[in-house]
Amino acid sequence: MKNSAFVPKFLSLLAAIAALTVARPLAAADGDMAKTDNQVTVTGEVLDMACYLDHGAHGEKHASCAQMCISSGLPVGLKSADGKVYLLVGEHKPANEKLAEYAAKTITVKGKLASRDGINLLENIEIVP
Repeated sequence: MKNSAFVPKFLSLLAAIAALTVARPLAAADGDMAKTDNQVTVTGEVLDMACYLDHGAHGEKHASCAQMCISSGLPVGLKSADGKVYLLVGEHKPANEKLAEYAAKTITVKGKLASRDGINLLENIEIVP
């Protein structure tokens, strides 16, 4: 019965995987984010995601380009101080119109957090004064 020792080790591995699966979403409350249910508040820099993902463009030097890109409808995001990046959308529609003026500026937004395959999303966002 060589396999009899395998079963407890396998069950321990399954238990560890289950614990990590439960703990991973809880880790989303770290950093510059306050969490209440699925609603979170995040502070960070408004990014135009096309330039940021393509060549790392952000900050004041990129502000006018970011504003133009966001105004033209390209995806908009928020990069928090801990380095996490969130795609920002309104209620199942773009939020570009209200976010373009904040390109490259630090703001605080509140919204519903969703995450899939490493992509973070804040939906139904509201800018917090």
